[in-house]
Amino acid sequence: MSNACKELAIFLTTGIVVSAFGLPIVFARARLIEWGACALVLTGNTVIFATILGFFLVFGSNDDFSWQQW
Repeated sequence: MSNACKELAIFLTTGIVVSAFGLPIVFARARLIEWGACALVLTGNTVIFATILGFFLVFGSNDDFSWQQW
């Protein structure tokens, strides 16, 4: 069985991540921002999302206090 709330959260998170990487590229191709600015935004997005992923991988184990209780 699937949890509808969890499925919605995964869907919205995927939309945010795709937009965070896609919009700067679209803006750079439309010449709304420079390619250097696009590279800085993509680098920042990679660092932030890798940090968030690392947090959940480290603290996502099954112990007394975990984020998997949701």
